[in-house]
Formats: sequence, structure tokens, C-alpha cells
Amino acid sequence: MARIIDNKYENFFRWMANKLRIQDRFNINNQQFVKYPRGAIYSCYMGENIGHEKSRLEARPCLIISNNRINYKSTNIIIVPLTKEIKYANSSRTVLKYEWHYVLKKAKYTMLNYDSTVQCEDIRCVSKSRMGTYICMVDSYDLNEIKKRVKSALQL
Repeated sequence: MARIIDNKYENFFRWMANKLRIQDRFNINNQQFVKYPRGAIYSCYMGENIGHEKSRLEARPCLIISNNRINYKSTNIIIVPLTKEIKYANSSRTVLKYEWHYVLKKAKYTMLNYDSTVQCEDIRCVSKSRMGTYICMVDSYDLNEIKKRVKSALQL
């Protein structure tokens, strides 16, 4: 248990130093004026978080789901993370375990490192300063399917 706590402290301190570098880059590059389009996948620095929130000191791929008016005017954007973990409901590997997940195939989106699950239940508003490199753009069909899953996750 002490080892886990020590590791968590170490990760928090590393993330704090990384946040300062990210903020400096944000200020220098006027990143607040970057127009991130809806449907784009970028790497995003989620950082060290608490509980079961997504944590990762390195950047992870995230899909921008906020509308372009927000994306172009605000210094924050709304994203959902991607993960290489794909959870299926059964051994046939055809039905996803959760109705609010959506899989993007590497065969279609070749810039992704893996087949990736869009975790539509893990909606976050993040500063544009957390955004890293552009990965790819999701097509309109997949974006509409993802919108359905976001609505499902929120029961809208």
C-alpha cells in the first residue's frame, strides 16, 4: 500500500512539472486561438487524476465533440478519450459491452496506433493548453454514431 501511495505522489509531482511546461507552451504559442474542429482526434495531456478518472502522464488520443462555435471562441473544448481496450459483451467479439462505446478501426483511421474505443461516457471539458498533436479526422458517419452514444450516456 505504501508503494502505491509513493508512486501516486511521484506521478502528481511529475504531472505538476509537466503542467507548468504545458502552460508555458500555451502562453507562448497563443494556443487559445487555435481552431480545433469537432470530429478531430488530437493527443491530449490528461495528467494524473484521482479516483477512476483517466490518468496518464503522456498524451492520449481524444476526440473533440464540442461544437465549432465553442471550439473556435473558447479557451476550453469538450473531448472524450480513446482507449485501446475494447470490451465486448460476449466471446463472439461482435457486440460491445457498453452501448455508449464506439470503436474506430485502425484499418480506416490509419493514423491511430490501434483499433480504439471512443469512451462516450467520459466527457471532459479541458483547456486547449492540454491539446497536443493532430492525429486524424473522424468522418461524418462515425461522428454521428458517436453523437448517438454521447446522448445515450447522458440519457438525452
